[in-house]
Amino acid sequence: MSRSVFSLLVVILLLTACAAPAAAGPKISVENAWARPAAVGSMSATPDTQGMSDMSGMSASGTNSAAYFVIVNNGDEADTLIGASSDVASNTEMHETRIQNDVAEMVPIPRLDIPAHGQVEFKPQGYHVMLIGLNHDLNEGDTLKISLQFEKSGTITLDVPVRQGN
Repeated sequence: MSRSVFSLLVVILLLTACAAPAAAGPKISVENAWARPAAVGSMSATPDTQGMSDMSGMSASGTNSAAYFVIVNNGDEADTLIGASSDVASNTEMHETRIQNDVAEMVPIPRLDIPAHGQVEFKPQGYHVMLIGLNHDLNEGDTLKISLQFEKSGTITLDVPVRQGN
């Protein structure tokens, strides 16, 4: 009996020793996602688009909205956000609002590093995802899907509630 217990312990020990180590790398999660309401065809702009035009010359109007969230990386390796998409708009872009000479401008950003053991906040008047050319109204209480593409972590799809900002 003791010989079979000993053999079982040896087998368990060998299996444990041969197990692959926990994967190092980024461990991305996204928290506190939300998007602003907007009415297609309305001339009311979101606070991130008010009085501005995007880099393609399309003037800001209610046909645009913005989404916000916090990207958290609890991993040992940095990752890079390389894109965003949503089926509620004809174009989805990552932007940063920059203030120069007391003038705010939205600047498209092609990629954004997410540091290891760090986070990056997308918030009004900062980083945000622009939803340009909405296909339909975004009303408070609605939920839309936004997919974020990361260089190492792949695609993370978010269910984003539509609500007024803080």
